[in-house]
Amino acid sequence: MNHPKDCACDHCNPKGEGHHGHHGHSMTKEDMLEPRIHNMPHQHAFTLVGHETIFAVHMTQYYMEEHKYQLVFELGLPDDVLTRLRKARRQNPKDWFILSNEESDEFAIPDIASGRKPTYRGQIFQGLPPFTERDEDNPHFYPWSSDRCIPLIENFDAVVKRVVMFRPFAHNAIQPDHATYLIFGKGDEAHMTNLQTGRLAGTRFDAPAFGPDYDHVLSLRERPKGFSESQIEAGIVASLPALRLRPASHDGVERIGPENCVPGHWPFKPGAHLTMLYRGMLPAFTVIAGESYLFGTAVSSSPETLRPDQSALDVSVTPDSLLKKP
Repeated sequence: MNHPKDCACDHCNPKGEGHHGHHGHSMTKEDMLEPRIHNMPHQHAFTLVGHETIFAVHMTQYYMEEHKYQLVFELGLPDDVLTRLRKARRQNPKDWFILSNEESDEFAIPDIASGRKPTYRGQIFQGLPPFTERDEDNPHFYPWSSDRCIPLIENFDAVVKRVVMFRPFAHNAIQPDHATYLIFGKGDEAHMTNLQTGRLAGTRFDAPAFGPDYDHVLSLRERPKGFSESQIEAGIVASLPALRLRPASHDGVERIGPENCVPGHWPFKPGAHLTMLYRGMLPAFTVIAGESYLFGTAVSSSPETLRPDQSALDVSVTPDSLLKKP
């Protein structure tokens, strides 16, 4: 689903009228000039990938302390929940399935990565429900709140079996010239998510803005050849030369801002053969793209860093049967 530039949803908010996190806490520019270290317990959205083995991929936001992390972990589910999720995915192979912690069991992402939170009360949603500017004005707005939609599956314990990647954003990091992805999986299944850069934009005298970059989670048609099972299970890093993020420079001057090349929509379709470079260099190898379940710039990046043509969130929508009736 592509959210328009004037979308008022909590995720897109491209108008820049304050910044909101997944749980809807507004931040003024004065607040943003006072960087925080403490991570307030929140609800967190994780994209689910995999059929035989399920992985959860955290949905990022560069401008909110609670969501300034990339996190991928192998998920353990009760047998009945796993059976229901697999059935739903077979029936809706292109849909976005989201794992969320219940509001009664909020946590911070470092709690997961540190092992302090190995289990939590979970619920699984299907797609993103519609919402309005009035919804966003609610200080406790959460896209998958109980007054707006019905979980596909609820009342279960989600188990963090092992952490594949934990990556806090460093706002001084330089965005690479070409997109770089983490490839991970288990058995015959493999998936990819891009390694993001929540770079600080502007000057230290401005209200902080971060980006631009994008959040992309997809599965592959098959496990890439040439790698051991342990390498894929632990995750390998590879660049995608065909997807440039910054314009080529011949004068040694870094190009940022409106000249960035960050894509505003899915950069490739299912079935595309992608040439990847292991560790960003040779040897080259090929992966075959499967379905993309999440692609977006507008959730992760600060609105000020995006051009109108870049502000988008491409995901499936929640079925009518799972929406709360007015």
